[in-house]
Amino acid sequence: MAKFKWTGPFRIRSLLERCLEDGPWPPACEGVYLISTKTWKGTPDLRCGPLYFGGNTGGSERFRTRIGDLLADMHHFFCDSTGHHSGGQSLYKWCKESEVHPADLFIAWATCKPWCGRCAEIDLAKHFIETWDERQQVGLLNKKRPPWCEAHNKWIE
Repeated sequence: MAKFKWTGPFRIRSLLERCLEDGPWPPACEGVYLISTKTWKGTPDLRCGPLYFGGNTGGSERFRTRIGDLLADMHHFFCDSTGHHSGGQSLYKWCKESEVHPADLFIAWATCKPWCGRCAEIDLAKHFIETWDERQQVGLLNKKRPPWCEAHNKWIE
């Protein structure tokens, strides 16, 4: 697995309450994030209750914006025909069914060097599961498999 340098986790409520402060905030690009039910120290594992992970696999500076899309949709800022983040919508549905307020979940983000967005998502998935079919057994809500990395011939089965 890539050697991730994690920032957080933060209770989402606390992160939003300090929106006017200087940071720490997710980087503009080259990052992965994790939503979990519990806090953790060092490196996350299954005990933190991972629910969803993601990143931006392209080279755009939309990583922080992508997290904003996730948080908006987690808090039901979408309609049947609109929305920005399918993972945020899955988390909203889970929160509603589980009677957990989305702001009570935890978020963390990480970077690694050298950076490959596709490999980073694959490595994060492999940190929690060996095969993609195992994701539901551990409670991950991700529907889409991280994309195959052509540059490094890497993917999760």
